[in-house]
Amino acid sequence: MSENKSFGLTSMILILLFAVGFSRVFFLTVFMGGHFTDLAKGNMVRVEFIEAKRGVITDKNGKNIAMNIENDGKVVRFYPFGEVTAGVVGYIGKPTDSGVNGDILVGISGLESQYQKRLAGTPGETVVEETAQGTRRTEMVRKSPVPGENLVTNLDLSVQQTAFLALKNALEKTGKSGVVLVTTVDGKVLALVSVPSYDTNLFIADGKRSDFGGEFKDVESLLSNTEKKPLFNRALSGDFAPGSVFKLVPALAALEEKKITKDTLIADSGEIVIGAYRFGNWLLDKYGQTEGQINVVKAIARSNDIFFYKAGEALGIDNLVKWSEKLGLGEKTGIDLPGESSGFMPSPYWREKTFGEKWFLGNTYHLAIGQGDLMATPLQINMMTAAVVSGIKCSPRLVGASTCVDLKINETNRKTVLEGMQAVCSTGGTAFPLYSYGGKIYCKTGTAQKGGEDTMPNAWLTMVIPVGNSIKDWVVVTVLVEEGGEGSAVAAPIAKEMVPLFLK
Repeated sequence: MSENKSFGLTSMILILLFAVGFSRVFFLTVFMGGHFTDLAKGNMVRVEFIEAKRGVITDKNGKNIAMNIENDGKVVRFYPFGEVTAGVVGYIGKPTDSGVNGDILVGISGLESQYQKRLAGTPGETVVEETAQGTRRTEMVRKSPVPGENLVTNLDLSVQQTAFLALKNALEKTGKSGVVLVTTVDGKVLALVSVPSYDTNLFIADGKRSDFGGEFKDVESLLSNTEKKPLFNRALSGDFAPGSVFKLVPALAALEEKKITKDTLIADSGEIVIGAYRFGNWLLDKYGQTEGQINVVKAIARSNDIFFYKAGEALGIDNLVKWSEKLGLGEKTGIDLPGESSGFMPSPYWREKTFGEKWFLGNTYHLAIGQGDLMATPLQINMMTAAVVSGIKCSPRLVGASTCVDLKINETNRKTVLEGMQAVCSTGGTAFPLYSYGGKIYCKTGTAQKGGEDTMPNAWLTMVIPVGNSIKDWVVVTVLVEEGGEGSAVAAPIAKEMVPLFLK
């Protein structure tokens, strides 16, 4: 083909393309311009989000604890057990994060928040054209929603209900608030209760109240109650002096560090006086009695302060802090719920940096019996108890399996502590309400001073029920009654109601 012919052909193609483009522009601007102007003036395009069906949350046996129901023609979230499961399941609501579409409800607390992405699914989307008056005309684009994933938890609803009722009934007689935790040694959370509680359905727009609604009738009364603080999850967010339940730590640590043996005897002098400071044992202070020469097994059984003052002194503060942290205190447990506290583990460095004071022997004495500046959550005490009796530290989990660490505890030392814990809930031990289960369970009481003489101490009991084919299946129950009094008299009866659920 000649150069002239090639050039001519190219020119004709360009002219043709130009003509087509020009005619299209002419058509759209001249003939259709008025139509588009009318659309711009009279109509608008709007995106509508279609909320995905949220996943259902169940206990390990498939019983619903969060579900979707139709109420007055609308599909709403419903929590059938209301205040019984509030501390675990949480609730949904409108997001506060500006990056999230305000039409889509999200998890605000509890499992609803922790597993938001899995539960929520993917919202659909419809782009519609409508008139300025809001009359819908044409659906232009549609993306179908993808339902959320169902969530099966480790909870046992029957255990959760028993724990809740036992604690709530006890608080009608004494105490400000309370916690009951029931887990397995390998970290599965069977029950997590914090009281006062509330009906999570109060936060659901157009929702339905649960049969387990509780005392609060609306969100305003719930949020304004600064005394009871029902929204505060004490099980994982509350910091409390653990008192004598902590004595399991220096008992095991002193054995592991070879500062004592099972046969080591320490004389119960009733009190230790250092200068102007007095460190007494509860038996002398309450009944004017001492217990003579005692070993670590009897010291645990009788919760003897003098023995643990001396064990703490023999260990030294560095070893005491090391073993406390090794057993899970002073750091978050890693539970799959938002809002967990780290508790607080004091140390000489912290004291000097904060107060400009050196650490004295008296500070070690206080720490050795779970008092002073030491703070722990009930969840930490539960995990610590499991670690002491098994030699395995497992982070608590509501969904799925836990991460566990072998602490390499000497088997003889572990069994020595277990022997002491068994004696606590047998005749002669401090947990007298549990004597009927003597020889079958292991426990430790605690009575932690938290203020002046006008304030009742916090009542503690942590208990282990040996069930199943492996020590990992053993059940750990931890009870706290804030300002309830003595752990033996107040916390132990609550824990006792858990035993028949596991010991048949």
